Amino acid sequence: MTLEEFFSTLDPLRALALSIGFSIVFYALAANIGWANRNPGFSRAGRFINWTRAHWLPRAARALLRWAYYLLLPYATLALGYNNARAMGLWNLDWLAHAGSALALAFGAAIVFVWVWKPYARTEHPDAVESSGWGRARHLIEIFYQQVHWAFYRSGPILWLSNDFYWGSFCGLALAFIEGWTNPRARDSVRDITRADTPLWTGSVAIVSALIFIFTQNFWYALATHLLLDFGLRPLVGFPRK
Repeated sequence: MTLEEFFSTLDPLRALALSIGFSIVFYALAANIGWANRNPGFSRAGRFINWTRAHWLPRAARALLRWAYYLLLPYATLALGYNNARAMGLWNLDWLAHAGSALALAFGAAIVFVWVWKPYARTEHPDAVESSGWGRARHLIEIFYQQVHWAFYRSGPILWLSNDFYWGSFCGLALAFIEGWTNPRARDSVRDITRADTPLWTGSVAIVSALIFIFTQNFWYALATHLLLDFGLRPLVGFPRK
């Protein structure tokens, strides 16, 4: 029996649960290891860590690993039959019936974001929301990664709850928040008002994405709204991109 045949014999819902569980545990381990080594120092181990951050080879390997984590893992669950494109909102969609809902929710979210974040931008560090220093193309890829990741976490509860897109989406949002809270950097940022906007912005976008998905069941509408909020609203709110 080949490895592919073995994976194909597993119960799909149980295998999907294991895949999502593995994803959360992997993220938690990576985040905590990275946090523990945030100040590597000048020991032999510290010099090695600094080399992995500066040299192109480990950086390329890290980028490949992130691609596998965010895209290959969800694709594998689709290819093996554990998941389906409908639960992720990727295919077989009714575009016209839900276009009005998507536009209304995106417009409402934009108003709320301006109302909430503009006062913050006046009083706190002006570039706190976007501090990655990445170019727009790289940032676009990261947004796509994030939306696929959230769709993957929604798809599991949707299928476990017999295609309940309402409660499944909220359960998937809860999984994303649980995962985010395992990151000590995010927990540390939340405690500091000058840096709390980074996880809070991400969490706000995740909530908006979940709501749009509930009403439209369309991943692409959620992605488009995320792009609108991230690329269109930052300058208006007052957080210039580096």
